[in-house]
Amino acid sequence: MDNGVKPEDFNSYGARRGNDRVMTRGTFANVRIKNLMVPGTEGGVTRCFARGSAGEVVPIYDAAQAYKGEGTPLIIVAGQEYGTGSSRDWAAKGTALLE
Repeated sequence: MDNGVKPEDFNSYGARRGNDRVMTRGTFANVRIKNLMVPGTEGGVTRCFARGSAGEVVPIYDAAQAYKGEGTPLIIVAGQEYGTGSSRDWAAKGTALLE
C-alpha cells in the first residue's frame, strides 16, 4: 500500500515472486499451516516469546523479526511436506531471508 497498490490489486504471492520482501513475508503465510504451539488455529501464526511479548500469538514473520531484533537465532521445525511442491524454492529462500 505504501507503493500505491490497492488491496484489490494485491493478487497472490505467486504473482509477486520477483519481490523478495513480499515473498519473505509470505513464506509462512499459508492458510493451511498448523502450528502445534498454537492449538486450534491454522495459518501463519505462532507464539512469540521475544522480550516483552509474553507468548502472544502473532504472524510468524513478526515473531521472526522480533527475535532477529534481539539477536536470537532461529530454527524451523517442520513436517515431511515442508519444502515440497511448486514453492519449494521459497521454502529455502524465504526462511534464509528471515534471519
